Amino acid sequence: SSQRPQRPQRPQRLPAPPARDFPSRNSALQPSGKMYDEVPNTVRKQKAKENSLWQQNLKAWRPLMTPSCVSMIFVVVAMIFIILGALILDASMKTVEMSKRYDDECAGISLCNVTLTIEKDMDAPIFFYYRLVNFYQNHRSYVQDFSIDQLQGEETETRNCRFDKDRNDKPVYPCGLIGNSFFNDVFGVTYVASSTGFETQLTGNNWDGSDISWKSDQNHKFKNASGNLADVTRKGSQGNTLPLVTDQDYQVWFRVAGLPRFNKLYRKIGNQDLKKNDQLIVTIANNFDTSSFGGEKYIFLSTTTWLGGSNFFLGACYVIVGSICALYAAIMLLKRILDPRPLGQMKYYRWTGLGPTES
Repeated sequence: SSQRPQRPQRPQRLPAPPARDFPSRNSALQPSGKMYDEVPNTVRKQKAKENSLWQQNLKAWRPLMTPSCVSMIFVVVAMIFIILGALILDASMKTVEMSKRYDDECAGISLCNVTLTIEKDMDAPIFFYYRLVNFYQNHRSYVQDFSIDQLQGEETETRNCRFDKDRNDKPVYPCGLIGNSFFNDVFGVTYVASSTGFETQLTGNNWDGSDISWKSDQNHKFKNASGNLADVTRKGSQGNTLPLVTDQDYQVWFRVAGLPRFNKLYRKIGNQDLKKNDQLIVTIANNFDTSSFGGEKYIFLSTTTWLGGSNFFLGACYVIVGSICALYAAIMLLKRILDPRPLGQMKYYRWTGLGPTES
């Protein structure tokens, strides 16, 4: 007789290890060995009850915003804005400005003279600007293309520049689009008095370029080169000579404008008042070409007030906003007078599905 084969015996399972109590993630041991979770939290609860912030019992001002209160707030805001707007407009109207385009007169001429006849009396100090039109300094690649290391005195460090980094195997100083596009027209002014016809070349404090950039730029942001300038080149892509970073004309140019039409301060006429019909003969070294991008160049003169230069837009905004607030306050007050509504009357409450309640 045949015998049936026996099945192999299964291996016996080992007994599971005894369970161990591990401290929870939020628990910790005290020096005595007890868990913090086991410690009574009476003290913490008591502190929580006494804490005004946790119990949301901080002192607060809860005004009742009635229609009359809101109307008075709009009246006060309207008065403040209209007064400020009127002061700004008045200051702007007291500012004397004049400008003259010169790129068309000096086209193709490297050195030219432009005559400005003063139309209104201008009291010193008078600020002499150049104005560019259709020049976009706000382009992202333009704004970011400079070396902060060069501004801080490391003249050979150009790794942050994307364009115009080196030329003739030498680092460009200063590198980047901002430095390479530096406005390099040069101005000189002769003053001609209308009463005497006497000509005076403006110099010194009457043609001051020693304080035309920001103080923070002069003292902190722009520093002299720490090495030898023979190791770098200061020739631009158009053959122009690039400025030193400590040149305040470059510091003014470095503060890029947000719009394609902008003024840049060139010099200050500190003491010389300009009377009506006086003349300024401006001698211009016409180096900056604008014909390639359809730009325009202007001479711009301006006086200042407590506001600075003229800003009719800001004054108009204040007056318009103040007028809107005054109109809204008048409408609310008129509504309050013609159709008053007492506060706290239950008949004005409307419950869902119940309709108005009877008082």
